[in-house]
Amino acid sequence: MVFPILSQAEHQRIRLLQKRSERESQQLCVIEGEHLCGEYIQLVQQKRLAKPRIVVVQENLSLSDAQRLRIQELAQTFLMQGTSIYQTSEHKFHLLADVRTPQGILAVIDVPSLRIQTDRPMIILDGIADPGNVGTIIRTAEWFGITNILLGEGCADKLHPKTLRATMGAIFRCAVQSTPQLAETLQSNFSHYRLYGASLQGKTELDTVDWSKNWSQPCGIVMGSEAHGISAGVEKILDQTFRIKRGAMSNAESLNVAVAAGIILHHYSIRQSI
Repeated sequence: MVFPILSQAEHQRIRLLQKRSERESQQLCVIEGEHLCGEYIQLVQQKRLAKPRIVVVQENLSLSDAQRLRIQELAQTFLMQGTSIYQTSEHKFHLLADVRTPQGILAVIDVPSLRIQTDRPMIILDGIADPGNVGTIIRTAEWFGITNILLGEGCADKLHPKTLRATMGAIFRCAVQSTPQLAETLQSNFSHYRLYGASLQGKTELDTVDWSKNWSQPCGIVMGSEAHGISAGVEKILDQTFRIKRGAMSNAESLNVAVAAGIILHHYSIRQSI
């Protein structure tokens, strides 16, 4: 299948979106690869998201026949939804992509803009700078049915390519919002939440936390960075801190924050079902 050649002007416009400032000012971002593009087009077909602004495929894909066919079918699906499809050389495609070995398809999309439901539980990230961890936590939260995520200062950009890949598409279905002043935002917009914070110095062990203490209040679970923990301003407004019990034979200093989030959400989901 042959598509029009991507112009140099469009190429430059897409490359600009590699900068966070451009993504934020234009409210556009780039999704790469078969999986993310496939997740996105399903939501377009369900009329839950707008069609992409543009889709670009790589010429002469050096992939298996099966992979090449899937990319072509995906491009055809986008085309049927009214999206403009262009192709470009391998060299130019690599300049647009974030990964070293791109899969040969990318799309420029409007930034997803779901709003946080303020009567539902929420995951709050405080200073988690690694985009892979942020994306994995978003993906994990969705698995456990939590689609509200608030990112504070120092967190990785929710639209960073590594964040987007790590979400595996959850970013399209979750309300992910950022704030430059986390403590102030929690106090002004989410004062009705009961806030629990994960901390190595937590006063309560995770398996004894009474999540049901007040079910009339929505719950917010705060995760801080592995290096610095929860910031002082946020810690002051927490209702309770807790810790994950370390193994008796362990000498480890810390637990990866995304792994910790999975453990915490598992415990929380069990308490919800009781």
